[in-house]
Amino acid sequence: MNPLSKRIAALEQSRPSATPQWHSMMRYENETDDQAVAAYEAKNGPIGDGNVIMRVIISKPGQRPGCST
Repeated sequence: MNPLSKRIAALEQSRPSATPQWHSMMRYENETDDQAVAAYEAKNGPIGDGNVIMRVIISKPGQRPGCST
């Protein structure tokens, strides 16, 4: 692979750090924001730090599916 091809491949695979990541999650009744974030991260992996934009939907009635408490 020539140097130009390597550079193009690296650019195509990289994510600019200035590009925010959107994370949409639901917060159910009797659940804190931290619990909603923890449930989201358990399912989708860590959100991380940096330029992150998070949207929390708080109008979900009932309990989180699969939650016994």
